[in-house]
Amino acid sequence: METITIKTFEELLEALERQKTGQNFVYRGVSNTRYELITSLGRCESTTGKPINRLESRLTKLFKESSIPYLEHKPNNELEWLAIAQHYGLPTRLLDWTYNPLIAIYFAIESTPVNDGAVYKLSGCSTIQKPDETDPYTLDKVYKYRPPYISARIQNQAGLFTVHHQPEEAFVHDKLMKVVIPKKIKASIKKTLFKYGVNQRLMYPGLEGVAKDLRWLETKMY
Repeated sequence: METITIKTFEELLEALERQKTGQNFVYRGVSNTRYELITSLGRCESTTGKPINRLESRLTKLFKESSIPYLEHKPNNELEWLAIAQHYGLPTRLLDWTYNPLIAIYFAIESTPVNDGAVYKLSGCSTIQKPDETDPYTLDKVYKYRPPYISARIQNQAGLFTVHHQPEEAFVHDKLMKVVIPKKIKASIKKTLFKYGVNQRLMYPGLEGVAKDLRWLETKMY
C-alpha cells in the first residue's frame, strides 16, 4: 500500500484528488494512523468465547428482534439490516466510507490530537448491484455497498460501506492509498474545514450536532 505524509492542507487535497480519468474513489478517515482497516466485528471478542461467525449470527438475530419497534421502515434485505445495525453501533462486517474526501478528513482530525491521523483512499472494488439477491455472509471478496436512505446522517456524510468476507482481517488492496496527517496540523485543518462548511452540524443533524459543534469549536480536542 502506498503511504505518504503531507505537511499542509493543500498537499492533503492534492493527494486525495489525484486521479486518472475514469477512476472513482472512496475515502475513510481514522483519527490514529495506526488503525488498520478492520471491521468492528473483527475487533470484537465474545464474552462466552464464541467464534466470530457465531457471535455475528447472535448479534444480528438479537438486533433484529429488538429493533423492530423503533424502525420506521423494515429493511428489505440482509444488507440493509447490516447497514442499519452498523449505523447504530452494532459490530458488523461493514466498514464506513464516504464519497466526499472532506468528510474523511474531518473524521481523521476530529479527535485524538496526540496522534497522527490518516485518510485511506480506495479505487477499485466491485459494487453490489443487486442487494436483494446478495447474501453478505457468503461473499468471496470485498464489495462496496451503497444503502438506500437510512438516516440524514449517512446522507450528509455521503456514506457507503465495504462488505468484508473476512471481517477479522485487515483489508488490503492494490489500489489502496494511505495519506498520513501529522498531529501538529490537525487543529489548523479543523479551522479550514469549518470554512468549507464541514463541521459537527453537518455530520450530526439536529441538536446533537449543534452541541457537538460548539464543543468542537470552542474547546480543546481530547
